[in-house]
Amino acid sequence: MIQFPALDTDRALKILYFPTPEPVLKHYNAPYLLTEEQVRFFQEEGYIYLPEVVNRESLAYLQRVIQAAVLLRKKDDDRALHEKSAYEQSFLQCGYLCWDFKPIKDFVFGKRFAGLARDLLQTEHVRLWHDQALFKEPGGRATDVHIDSSYWPIDRPQLSVTLWLALNPVPPEKGCLYFYPKSHLLEKHEYVDIFNKPHFPQALSREKQVYVPLNPGDATFHSGLLYHGAGKNKTDLMREGMTIIYIADGLRFDASDARNRTHTSCQGLEDGDIIDTRYTPILI
Repeated sequence: MIQFPALDTDRALKILYFPTPEPVLKHYNAPYLLTEEQVRFFQEEGYIYLPEVVNRESLAYLQRVIQAAVLLRKKDDDRALHEKSAYEQSFLQCGYLCWDFKPIKDFVFGKRFAGLARDLLQTEHVRLWHDQALFKEPGGRATDVHIDSSYWPIDRPQLSVTLWLALNPVPPEKGCLYFYPKSHLLEKHEYVDIFNKPHFPQALSREKQVYVPLNPGDATFHSGLLYHGAGKNKTDLMREGMTIIYIADGLRFDASDARNRTHTSCQGLEDGDIIDTRYTPILI
């Protein structure tokens, strides 16, 4: 069973019942300004590291509410790590938390973070695609190389981006992310089935990855078309990360791939429809 210090089910419910403190809410909506050089780096390399996206005071609160939500989602799973599938050994995955827990919705809907996604994508508005906590247990296996948009039924994946926020220190030995720079610009991207049969993409055979360790509150943004992965957690501590995925407003539902046409965020849509569902509101 997943455990966090001084946190049980009752305490988790209480934490998630109370509203977000005003100073934290204000921080979630305060601008984080980018330079032209940073935007250009993201466009060319497909990722960017940004320090202190969440300040120390707000992070202490945010980490606790996300821990509480993960605990509640996983409270009935008492399997040991070795009893889980290879995919589940890579990370504890808890998606769509913002729709169940208001304090997490306050974070996910924050204009500070959506504004960064908008500016990096160079688009007028961005929509939420979904959020997910990605915690890697002590001893957790590596996350296989993949591109996120392989699993998303969207027509222009180059207009999608993932925010990956460190809730605690994430050095290489704990399983930090690594990226293959410029791989989002490849003419063709392989579908990597990290759920059942992961493989190493042939196009990357001569490419080198860049590891990006993070301090608490630091974040990366990476293109939905960028190949990336994460190392094994070689420590005895949980690696705690929270993600938000954004898409540009105006993208359409692409139901051509049967493997992902039933995605939750596109419920009720027909092939070719503009993506505008209860799960995909415009954030900024």
